[in-house]
Amino acid sequence: MGDIVDKAYWIWLSSIPGIGAKRFYYLVKRFGSPKAVWECACKDILDASGLIGDKVVQNVIVHKSVEYLEKAQKIVDDPDIEVITLVDDEYPKLLKTIYDPPPVLYCKGQPLKETQYMVSIVGSRRTSEYGRQMAEKLAYELSCAGVTVVSGLARGIDTMAHRGAIRAGGYTIGVLGCGVDVIYPRENKKLFMQVQQQGTLVSEYPPGTQPAAGNFPARNRIISGLSQAVVVVEAGSTSGALITADFALEQGRDVYALPGNVTSPYSSGTNQLIKEGATPVTSADDILEALGITGNEKASKPSGTSYQLDIFEIEVYNALEDGEKLLEELAAITGFDIGKLNAILTVLEMKGIVKQLPGGKFARQLLI
Repeated sequence: MGDIVDKAYWIWLSSIPGIGAKRFYYLVKRFGSPKAVWECACKDILDASGLIGDKVVQNVIVHKSVEYLEKAQKIVDDPDIEVITLVDDEYPKLLKTIYDPPPVLYCKGQPLKETQYMVSIVGSRRTSEYGRQMAEKLAYELSCAGVTVVSGLARGIDTMAHRGAIRAGGYTIGVLGCGVDVIYPRENKKLFMQVQQQGTLVSEYPPGTQPAAGNFPARNRIISGLSQAVVVVEAGSTSGALITADFALEQGRDVYALPGNVTSPYSSGTNQLIKEGATPVTSADDILEALGITGNEKASKPSGTSYQLDIFEIEVYNALEDGEKLLEELAAITGFDIGKLNAILTVLEMKGIVKQLPGGKFARQLLI
C-alpha cells in the first residue's frame, strides 16, 4: 500500500454503505479519527453495534480492506476533484453549523467559495412558464448584485436559476444527488459544463455515484445549509422543494416564496408556505434589502430601463402602446402562445407596470 493521506480515511469511512453523517461522527467521536476507525480491531467495531446497527458494523468490517482505502486515495489524487473535509479551512462555515453537515464534500469546477451573500433558488421539476421566467429573473438580478446562487441542477426551476446566474456572469453552486462526474439529468449536459466553468459542482457522494431517489432529499439540506436564505419559486403540494424549505427553517435560514395563481397546482406549495409564514417575494429587491445589500452594491446591475424588463416583457408592454387589449389581441400582436403570454402579464402586473381591467382586458399602469 502506497502513501495514504488523511483525507483518504475520511473518504473511506464516509463512503461505507449505511454510515451517513450521524454514524460517521459517532464513530469518529468514539475512536478519535477516521484513520483510527480504520486501524482499530474488528472486535472494537463490533462493540459499537448497539448504536450504529449490526448491518452497518458488518459493512465497516467488510470495507476494512486495502482496496477500498486505495480507491479513496485515487479520488484524493484526482486533479479534477477537490476534496474538502469538515476539518479543512475551505469547508463552508455556514454549512458547518447545520445539524448533520456532510463529512466530505467533493467539488468540481472552480474552487468552492463561500461568498458574503448566498441564496438558494429551488422549485419543482414540473413548472409553468411563469415559474421558469421568474426563477431565471430572480437568479439573474441577484447575481448582478453579487449574490451567489445555489441550486440543485435538476430540471425545471433549478435549471432556470443556474441559467440566470450564468447569464449574469455570476458565481453559482450546483449541489448534486450523485457524483460530481455524473451528468444528471442528461439533457442538462451543457448547463452542467457551464456551471463547472463559471461556478462549482458539489456533492457529498463520491465520484461515480449514480443518482438514487434517496440521495435528493438528503442533498437538499446542503442546498439550504450553504445559504443565508432559500427562495421557493414554484412547488406543488408534494414537491421536494418543500423539503428544502423545511431544512431551511430547521437551520434558521430565511424562507421566501413566490406567490402564484391559487388555481395552479404548480403554486399550491408556495402559496401554502406563505400562509405558514414564509416571506412573499415579488422581486430580487425584496431579498437584497433583507440581506442588507445597499443601493451602491445593487448598482452593479446592467443598465437598461429602471424596471429591468426582459425582451419578452418589453414586447408585451409595447403591444399595449395604443390602449387596452384583450388576451387574444395581445397573442395576435406578439405571436406568443396564451400560456407564455399569461406568465409575462403576471410578471408585469406584479411589477405594477400592467393592470388587468374588467372584461379580461389589459392596459399599461405605468409609463417607463
